[in-house]
Amino acid sequence: MALFLFLAAIVLAAASPAVGQLPAGFLSIDCGLEANYSGYKDTDTGIVYVSDDPYVDTGKNHRISADSTYQRFYQTIRSFPTGERNCYALPTVYGDKYIVRVMISRNSQMISLLWPTLPQFALHLGANYWDTVQDDSTEVYEALFMAWASWAPVCLVNTDQGTPYASAIELRPLGNELYPAVMANQSMRMSIRCRMGQTDSSITRVEFELPLNYHPVRLRLKL
Repeated sequence: MALFLFLAAIVLAAASPAVGQLPAGFLSIDCGLEANYSGYKDTDTGIVYVSDDPYVDTGKNHRISADSTYQRFYQTIRSFPTGERNCYALPTVYGDKYIVRVMISRNSQMISLLWPTLPQFALHLGANYWDTVQDDSTEVYEALFMAWASWAPVCLVNTDQGTPYASAIELRPLGNELYPAVMANQSMRMSIRCRMGQTDSSITRVEFELPLNYHPVRLRLKL
């Protein structure tokens, strides 16, 4: 048990820097944020969020809420009303491992002015299907991958069920010794995240699985 917790601490150290430090490859994007507001610091985490302008050249910015009860990056979105496939180009180092996170607000009150119903659309990591956005709450989608180039495309794909959009995208470098199942030709996506133990516990179990084009392999971790 002690060894398992020690390994969990290593994972956290690799994925989450200390407040005020931004290691190479650590990127937090507030989708839809105007460029003149880029570089603000989250008051709770100390993480600096930047505008998505340098990473995507399509889509429209929307400010959907000024309610301070929502985290700031949920108050803006970038939507993609045209084109079947719109992609963010995230900077990576060839051969390094990363965790990428896409956060999407699904609060119907926040987006009712933009769409009559909550849209459904697909997420792709490069050419590979990642997941489908289809629920009615704030969603977080995560994937682990090994960089195959100097940039990684995170794509929102229109499935004719409403306009794709995103609230925030985060990229975190991982130690290359972690997640041996993640290789150049296969990535993993988050399947389950659940709290283990007391509600104030810092231990969470995360279950990743290989994408659908591979034989299912699951990895359970405490993060």
